[in-house]
Amino acid sequence: MAVDRSKTSLFPKSNGPYSGLFFIAGYDETNQSFIAALQENTNIVEVGSFGYGFSPEEKQTLIQTIMANRIDVGNNGVIRIKPSICVELQFESMLNDRLTLPIFRAFRLSADWSECTWNKLIIDNAAVRSKVKLTNPTKWLWPDARIDKEEYVAYLVRISSLMLPFLRNRTLTTIRYPHGVPGESFYQKNRPDYAPDFVRSHVEGDIDYIVCDDLTTLLWLGNQAAIEFHIPFHTIGREHPIDIVFDLDPPSKDKLSLAVKAALEMKAAFDGFGIVSYPKLTGGKGMQIHIPLGPGSRLTYEDTRVFTQFVAQYVTEKHPADFTTERLKKNRGNRLYVDFVQHAPGKTMVCPYSPRGSIQATVAAPLYWNEVNGRLNAEAFTLRTVLDRLADKACPMLDFWQQDNSSVLTQLIMRLKETGVS
Repeated sequence: MAVDRSKTSLFPKSNGPYSGLFFIAGYDETNQSFIAALQENTNIVEVGSFGYGFSPEEKQTLIQTIMANRIDVGNNGVIRIKPSICVELQFESMLNDRLTLPIFRAFRLSADWSECTWNKLIIDNAAVRSKVKLTNPTKWLWPDARIDKEEYVAYLVRISSLMLPFLRNRTLTTIRYPHGVPGESFYQKNRPDYAPDFVRSHVEGDIDYIVCDDLTTLLWLGNQAAIEFHIPFHTIGREHPIDIVFDLDPPSKDKLSLAVKAALEMKAAFDGFGIVSYPKLTGGKGMQIHIPLGPGSRLTYEDTRVFTQFVAQYVTEKHPADFTTERLKKNRGNRLYVDFVQHAPGKTMVCPYSPRGSIQATVAAPLYWNEVNGRLNAEAFTLRTVLDRLADKACPMLDFWQQDNSSVLTQLIMRLKETGVS
């Protein structure tokens, strides 16, 4: 079953009414209604018609203004004007990406029509605890991909229901790109002094980590140009990991096929043991394989190391010309690095659906196992294409939190310890 992430699904009737900024694209004389429109990237998209909420004087003035500035009159009685007049509308919901029961609320004469965008409508109606003021919304964060801050923050709104379950109650490390990608970047772990009160934090050692528990914090981070989101393998207050992640690191982007081969070898082994696993592109040059442990797991990092080392040794010994566990890059040659050492306390992984600091605006995208094949192209999974993909099919990790591999892994690790694997 597909997860509907169209624009319509962002405005369910149960959560309305909503409001937003629109510009007028024309007047329908037959129905005596005005055509509301928004800008989506470089396209003008008509989203419905409205005719109520005006005073008689306001309506007559608007009709006169449209008549005086008309640029076209169609055979259907629709008078067209250039985008210029901005209005605030209230609406109940959306159906097939069109407003339902739109009502005029006010003229917004100080606004420019270019401010009336789909992304702004999504952000302004996000279900947040505290309003996050978006600064420099037209600033390019990915200039080559033509993605500005407003589109990025709208992406975070749309992907939040899938991304937040992985972020909640975990310490967060972000990589910020204050001037966009590519450009100067830096890691941020500490909660800054200027962070608003709603941004939760947790102290570990000498670091006061940000904890991204909700959409409000996520959007605040997006406004700070936090592009990458990295998380540990355990939650706050818990010493044991809640999942296992293998990192498959090929020598270069054009060697993704090696990651595909390694992932499929691991999948065959996992299936043989009855272990449920989930593949994910890193958004960079490689892949990661996630194994959920389940809420009741008591496996320690020392326990899981027995398993990760066993699997890494298995695939590298089976294909020594293709895979290695050698940590030094200079000694790997053209082989893929199977990183089992990364799964440890103090280490992090990139969060599913996190953007990456690549010029193409690639995303750490979860995959279905049947997509892990020779046709896989990491650069095809971007901020925009991932949203399009989720409009057609469900998230591959949608049932991740319902899985529990701890019983199978506990028995397997006990057997490995008994046979001397460590």
